[in-house]
Amino acid sequence: MIKSTIIAAALCLAALQGHAQTGIGNYGPEPIGGTSKVALPFYKINFSEAQKQLLQQKEIELVFFIDEEGLPTLEDIKGTTDAAILDSLRSAAANIPLFHPRTVNGVKESALYFLQFQLPVYEPAAAEERYVHYKTRAHEDFEYIHKSGQRLDILMGAVANTFLGKPNEYLQPGGGMKLDMMFTGKKGFGGGMVMSFYGNKLKQPYPISSGREQNSAPPMLMLGVAANKAFAEKERTEFNAQLELAYAVQNVTPKLEYEDEDWVQLKGFSPGVVVNYLIKLGKDRASFYYGAPTLYNHYLNVHGAVRPVFFNLKEATGLMLEVGLSYRLGTHFVDEYRLKQ
Repeated sequence: MIKSTIIAAALCLAALQGHAQTGIGNYGPEPIGGTSKVALPFYKINFSEAQKQLLQQKEIELVFFIDEEGLPTLEDIKGTTDAAILDSLRSAAANIPLFHPRTVNGVKESALYFLQFQLPVYEPAAAEERYVHYKTRAHEDFEYIHKSGQRLDILMGAVANTFLGKPNEYLQPGGGMKLDMMFTGKKGFGGGMVMSFYGNKLKQPYPISSGREQNSAPPMLMLGVAANKAFAEKERTEFNAQLELAYAVQNVTPKLEYEDEDWVQLKGFSPGVVVNYLIKLGKDRASFYYGAPTLYNHYLNVHGAVRPVFFNLKEATGLMLEVGLSYRLGTHFVDEYRLKQ
């Protein structure tokens, strides 16, 4: 069953291409239901292992004669001389659908139709077995396993923040949420995207010209990029530092409609320095990520951050301090391993 699925998927995904001999102003022939209908009978062929090897990276071309009524007849097969494969292709060709015949100035004519495809290199069944074999093993089942240093981290959690300087006269301490997605390379340097959302209650309204009542806790969003460096890695703990640069907005008043001219939104940017302390929870688990063997870990992430915030209102421009507690999922790429015998 697995073998037939592999060859069928290869036929289906091998960039099937059909075309007809047509001139300017002419159209057809075209298969009723589209080229996928023509491919379907070949999708169902169950080739042997030896036939699969013969077909690898070979372009097969089928030449059909389409009569005035749209009835297809296989005339020639190019790309293989193997008798068994030819018989299988002829049998499958007998099941392709009817065609819309070639039409020239409203008159139906006979024509040739070419179906071409090239099969990709088949992934051996051993690779599939390796995937299952690796993924179902516990960490203790490995004689050794070596992380390449590359990793992908996704972090989400809660934060508490407060402001120093001018904003402290208008905003109380508050909190929010953060989301990071970071990739780290083999040498411990990496980068990614960061997003944070905050809400701080007003102590007093901002001195702006709008007469509209201001939000009681003006929401603030930061969206940006970050570069990071891992250091002081131990068996169950590690540190990393991030330099961030984010676009920042703060909604001072409510937005009542799509084109609300009285809506006040502050805009600016915020560089930041973040230090993360990671505590591993539980054991490493084996998995695969896009075909590559990996180990994934769960972490408790504690962080502190200093973020200067620059808005187009001096009363909202100042220094923000932040601490947070988050969940981090770390996916470590593996470049070498051996299972215990």
